[in-house]
Amino acid sequence: MLIVASGLVCARTLTQVDQDLRAIYAEYTLAATDLGHVNGELIRYRTSVIRAIQADTQQDYERIADSLPQKRLRIDQAIERFVNASNDASLGRSMDARELTELKALQEKLEAFIVSSQHTIQLLEKRWRTSSRVEAQQLKVDAERNVAKDAGDKFIGVTLELDRLVEVVAAIAGEVKKEADSKLRVVTNVLLGASLALAALALAVPAGDKTSRPS
Repeated sequence: MLIVASGLVCARTLTQVDQDLRAIYAEYTLAATDLGHVNGELIRYRTSVIRAIQADTQQDYERIADSLPQKRLRIDQAIERFVNASNDASLGRSMDARELTELKALQEKLEAFIVSSQHTIQLLEKRWRTSSRVEAQQLKVDAERNVAKDAGDKFIGVTLELDRLVEVVAAIAGEVKKEADSKLRVVTNVLLGASLALAALALAVPAGDKTSRPS
């Protein structure tokens, strides 16, 4: 009975530890990777807006501007993958309240950055439509000022919020790992206790005398 009981306890605990380790990889490691993709796509988006300002011809400008919706889509897809990884990686788990708070802040700052970048594009649209070279030059200067100051500040805000979200994900992963380590220690102690108890029983119970039957 002692062997069976200790085996059941250890098997259940090891199963839970295995689920926790899978959660660390699926929910937190992959989620952090997706956040890295968000940052990469965000940099590509901002770089494209800057390239649109520096375009020498309207055709070059339009080609760059036409690529922006696709780049925005990739940002949204990376965020969506992060949410899915956090919610669906293991049974009975969902996003931590801390993750939800930081994610909401990230989405708000991202939207503010996109709106400011779109204002830059609107200035460039006017630049290429005007027939006045003086006005076109002024619109380019306004676009450069907006992308450097307003959109630039909002871009920094998004990246800082991304860093905070990564820190929250890392902290939660550390808590899950600590819990898994604690369960492993419990399993080790149970196995050690069961082994000592069995050894004590083996020493305490005397062996029966062998007797031979008369033929």
